[in-house]
Amino acid sequence: MLRTIFILAITGFIISFYAYFTETKLKEDASYKPVCDISERISCSKPLQSEYANLFFISNTIVGIIFYVSIAILAFFNMAAAIFYAAIASGVATIYLAYLLYFKVQSLCIVCTSLYVVNALILFFSYKEMFK
Repeated sequence: MLRTIFILAITGFIISFYAYFTETKLKEDASYKPVCDISERISCSKPLQSEYANLFFISNTIVGIIFYVSIAILAFFNMAAAIFYAAIASGVATIYLAYLLYFKVQSLCIVCTSLYVVNALILFFSYKEMFK
């Protein structure tokens, strides 16, 4: 299970890094059109440029990068309990961010939704690891 969690953490890191790259590029160049912008309703630039992109006075993308690196390190060192509790916290954050995305920003962000799935899988596998 910890190997799976490690792979999920690396996946989350890569997706978060792409989101960070996209967010930075959008700030530098207003005409930049990321690959994840498919339509007006299916857009990653819309939430990345919204007022909710920096909930803790730091970009959510940076928080994601730090979170997934931390989970990868914890998985590498077989710290299942710490992963489980961090996954619970990320689950709560995921629910709140999904609410903001779908009801406030009113967008379907493929990048964001992919991270929500990664978070749910980390929670699932960490639960299985804790209570096996």
